[in-house]
Amino acid sequence: MKRYVFIVLGLAALALAAACNSASSTHNLVPDASTSLFARRHSSSSPITHIVIIMQENRSFDNLFYGFPGANTATYGYGHGKKYTLEAHSIVLTLDIPHYHYDFLEDYDGGKNDGWNLMVANHETTGECKKWVYNWVNEPKCWIFYGSSYYKFPFTYVPKSEIQPYWTMASRYTLGDDNFASDNGPSYGQHLELVAGQENHASEVPSVMPWGCDAPKDPSSPPFEFYLKYGQARPPTFPAIFGHEVKGPNPCYTITSIAKGLDAAKVSWRWYKQPTPPPSEPRQNSSGFNKYDSDWLDAFDSIKAVRYGPDENNIVTPDTLVLTDIAHNNLAQVSWVMPHEGASDHPGAKAGDCGPAWITAIVNAIGKSSYWNSTAIIISWDEWGGFFDHVVPPQYQNPVTGAYEGLGYRTPLIIISPYAKQHYISHSQHETASALHFIEKTFLGPTFTLGLDDKRADAYDDVFNYSQQPTKFTKIPEPSDYQTCMSVQSPGPEIDY
Repeated sequence: MKRYVFIVLGLAALALAAACNSASSTHNLVPDASTSLFARRHSSSSPITHIVIIMQENRSFDNLFYGFPGANTATYGYGHGKKYTLEAHSIVLTLDIPHYHYDFLEDYDGGKNDGWNLMVANHETTGECKKWVYNWVNEPKCWIFYGSSYYKFPFTYVPKSEIQPYWTMASRYTLGDDNFASDNGPSYGQHLELVAGQENHASEVPSVMPWGCDAPKDPSSPPFEFYLKYGQARPPTFPAIFGHEVKGPNPCYTITSIAKGLDAAKVSWRWYKQPTPPPSEPRQNSSGFNKYDSDWLDAFDSIKAVRYGPDENNIVTPDTLVLTDIAHNNLAQVSWVMPHEGASDHPGAKAGDCGPAWITAIVNAIGKSSYWNSTAIIISWDEWGGFFDHVVPPQYQNPVTGAYEGLGYRTPLIIISPYAKQHYISHSQHETASALHFIEKTFLGPTFTLGLDDKRADAYDDVFNYSQQPTKFTKIPEPSDYQTCMSVQSPGPEIDY
C-alpha cells in the first residue's frame, strides 16, 4: 500500500521548520484595525482562548462512522429503487467518487435520497445535447454515468481498524452525528463557509487552480466559476427552487470575512496550508493543475482584502508548521489547518491513509502542551465526497438568490477540549458554518455574526460545559503506521474538488 508521509523527524528537520517559522514571523503581526462593525474582544466567561479547526476532506458520516454505538447510522441505502447494503472498503479508494453540485442533485433526487448509484462521469456533446454544450450541468439528459459495475461504490464504509484514532477521539469526547455541509456543492464552498459564512453563491469549484485571486490571467481562456441562480434552466428539468447554474467570473471576492473582525478585536489567527510550488516550477500545467499548488485549500485566496492586504502574512505554509508553533508556544488564538497529500482522507488514486496519524499528531501535540486547558479542537470533513449518507439534508433558501444553496449531506464532526462533554454524541444540528459561529461567539461576543450562514448555524451550544473542571488529557494511541507517516515530509498536495 502506498503511503504518503509528511514531516521529517530529527534535528535537521526541526531546525528547518524553525527557520521557516522565523522567516514567516510576520504572520504574528495583527493590524491595528478599528471599525464600528466589530467590537473589541468581549469579556467572556469562556475559558477557551485558542480554537484549532482541522478540515479533512470528502467523507460522509455513514462512511466513516458506520455502526458507531449510539450514533445515527445506516446499513443500507437505495439507488433508484434498488437496495444496496453498505460494504467495507479501505480508506484508500482509487475512484474519486463524483461530488459536484449536480451530483448532489442526483443523489438527493428531489428529496427521495435514492440517486446514489448513478455517478456522473462526463457529458454528451452531440445530437440534442449539442445545443446545451455550455449549459450541460443543468441538463441530466446530457449526463453520462458510470456503468453498472460502479453502482455500489458510494455504498461503502471505512473499517474501524483503519481509522481507530478517529473512533477513539469520538468515544472520549464529542461526536456530532447531525453535522451538515453548509452548502450543497463540492469542497470550495465549504472552505469559504469557514471564514465568511457564505460561498458567494458559487456552486462548483473554479475552472482552474489556484482557486481565487491567484488564478492565472489568461485573456484567451479566462478562468470562471459556476454560480447558482433561482429559476429553471432551458429546457427546465429541476424545480425553480433548486436553481440553475450559470457561468460567472473567477472568484476574487470583496465579501467580508471573519479576518476583519478578528483583526479589529486584536485576535491573532493563522491559516495553515500545504507547500507552495518552488519559484523554478510553473504554477500550472496545460490541464490547470500543479502538483505543489495549495491555493485550492486557501479560502482567503478568494478574499481580496486578505489576499492583497497585510493579513496575507497570516497564511502559513507548510501546514506542518502548526506542530512547530505548538511546540514553540507560538500558536495563534484561531488556527485553521488544511491537510496535505496523503493526510486528507480524500479518496482517489493519489490519496494516502495517513489522515488518522496526522490528526493524532496535532491532537497529542496540543494535549501535552500548555495550550490544552484553553483550547477547543474542531475536526470536521468538508463535504460528503459522493459517499452515501442516509439522512436527507434540510434545504434552506438563500435570502439573496431564493434558491436552495444548502445544506449538503452529513459529514463527521469531532470536538476535543477539556470543556467538551466526554463520551457524548451530539444529535443537535450543526453545519460547517458552526465553526465560524463558534469563533465569533468566543472572541467577538455572544450576539455577533456576519449575518449569513453563520447566523443560521449554531455554535456547538450543546457540546461545552465551561463550569466543569478541565478534563485531564490522555494521549491518543498512535496508529501502527504513525512512524512511517511522520518520518518524511510530503511531496505536495493532491488535486481535490
